[in-house]
Amino acid sequence: SVHRLRPGDVKVVAALGDSLSAGFGAKATSILNLRTEWRGRSWSIGGDESLEKVTTLPNILRKFSSSLYGFSLGRGTANSRFNMAVSGAKVGGVPGVRGCSRCKKGDPGVKRVIQVYEGVPGCCSLCLPGQETLSVQNYTRHLRDSLDLLYREVPRVFVNVLEILQIEGLRRIRSDTLGCSLLQRNSCPCFLIPGENSLELIEIKRINQEYQEETERLVSGGRYDGREDFAVVTQPFLKNSIIPLAADGEPDLSFFSVDCFHFSERGHAEMAIGLWNNMLEPVGRKQNFNNFTHDRNKIRCPSQDQPYFFTRINSFPIQLSTVPLWAPIVTALGGLLIGWAATWLLLSRRVRQRLGEKKKKLEMKGT
Repeated sequence: SVHRLRPGDVKVVAALGDSLSAGFGAKATSILNLRTEWRGRSWSIGGDESLEKVTTLPNILRKFSSSLYGFSLGRGTANSRFNMAVSGAKVGGVPGVRGCSRCKKGDPGVKRVIQVYEGVPGCCSLCLPGQETLSVQNYTRHLRDSLDLLYREVPRVFVNVLEILQIEGLRRIRSDTLGCSLLQRNSCPCFLIPGENSLELIEIKRINQEYQEETERLVSGGRYDGREDFAVVTQPFLKNSIIPLAADGEPDLSFFSVDCFHFSERGHAEMAIGLWNNMLEPVGRKQNFNNFTHDRNKIRCPSQDQPYFFTRINSFPIQLSTVPLWAPIVTALGGLLIGWAATWLLLSRRVRQRLGEKKKKLEMKGT
């Protein structure tokens, strides 16, 4: 059962999503290599080096499961393995979801963890002409179709679905560098171009929140609770996005790539820690904000009492009694019989008393 999935049980990892999962610009030093995908450094699926040097979810998992497979290595797509993210992907079905059919090959007992994170490029472009297909309704429908496909075709899987981050905070990221001044607004025009307190900004913020709410509603609605070997969980650590600040109180640009939009390797490390910690927190009590400090001490460890990744099912377990199932039934029937017996004895006693009284009266009349 994936509701008793421990970190050491995971043998395969995979990721579906957009440029963030593809590691777009993660180690870029200028606009010349910004478009390089450092997939081996991706927070959700990268496996370059080890946890001591590169913080990613697979590198954390490898501390528990040395035979883990599926993580991407290096740059580009040559060693992507099960990193099926597509940079710039928008609404239209989570990119690469059909490629997950490869994830289920091999040992039938293999357990998998899949990350699904997509929506920022769509939300950033929703206000542009001809982008009606990027609506919240279409996004939710395509996410549902993708999860339905995983539910039907991929066994023994724990699916992490991340809520889209609050994009408005990126308006605070400013720099005089060429990459930041030229590329940031083009990366997310619907959030970065509207004026402060404008109707356009208010509307796109509302839509951003709807993306989050509809994702949570889909995942928590019980649609995917029918199998013991499948669980999908919303991980909300980006729900209330907080821009990390430097010592001078200004946004800390070390968490962002040269375009002031995508995350740097340091940002990817914080994303990995946030996801891992969310996985170890019960549903309903998960941290719903990011805490970007790059403090390695934040990485939690499973406890002896709670060694499993939390799902909706094991977060609210039914308290099972050690008493056999038939015992309450027998007890109830026994109580009912005792009640009937007590009532019969009481009634029969009263009847005997009345008969005795009548007999005495007759004897008195006879004398």
